[in-house]
Amino acid sequence: MSEPTTERTETSASAEPDTPSAAPDFLKVSGLHAGYGQARVLQGLDFAVARGEVCAILGPNGAGKTTTLRALCGMVRGRGSVTLNGTELLGRSPEQAARLGVAHVPEGRGTFNDLTVEENLRIGAHLRSGPRRGRAERAAVAGDLERIYGYFPKLRQRSRQAAGSLSGGEQQMLAIGRALMLRPSLLLLDEPSLGLAPLVTRELFEIVRAVNEEEHTTVVVVEQNAQLALDIAHRAHVLEAGRLVLSGPAARIREDGQVAEVYLGVSVLTRKGG
Repeated sequence: MSEPTTERTETSASAEPDTPSAAPDFLKVSGLHAGYGQARVLQGLDFAVARGEVCAILGPNGAGKTTTLRALCGMVRGRGSVTLNGTELLGRSPEQAARLGVAHVPEGRGTFNDLTVEENLRIGAHLRSGPRRGRAERAAVAGDLERIYGYFPKLRQRSRQAAGSLSGGEQQMLAIGRALMLRPSLLLLDEPSLGLAPLVTRELFEIVRAVNEEEHTTVVVVEQNAQLALDIAHRAHVLEAGRLVLSGPAARIREDGQVAEVYLGVSVLTRKGG
């Protein structure tokens, strides 16, 4: 089997019938370089995500996937340009990015273990309204709690429990629910399946799909389970050593056996369930 040619990209909007928006530049990343101290991880990324799209960022360990999300939300300093609906994100703090509608669910979830489930969820609404809330905003927060409990009924059942007492899957639900309390226009998910049982993982991904379809939230997901990520994504970008090596409709990448084996470490037999 010959190795696929790198730097394969497909950017024509006409080739993306499954993309929700004809304008693929709601999130636009141009010449993005980022790293940690003297260690440069991202080597000039260029890609775009359409409004209302689910975009999967895939690649082997060390490819720069997590660094990409951290650069988008302000956790890692970068150079180049990252615009969200025309507003530059680079150079802003995570709090400033959140106020612009960017919600980041990091690897490891980051819940406040000593607070209750509902207290964790309410923290998610804090940045959008500040600590001083009028009656209308308090009603809006209450409505958002009901919205989140609709997606995650288990959280309603455990609303008075300390977050630290939840199972791993429930903590991941809480982390995503807290991010959704921000009412984000862009949701960044970093390895949401990490450490979770397959059934719980699939349930989470179905909820993410529902949020995208019902609320038109744009989602960028980094995920080690490439097949599952591609199942819910409209488009995908594959990284290798901090560089973009492949972009295209998720369905096309999912069905490309060479891509799956060379870049994603997934055998064709595994992908077909054999």
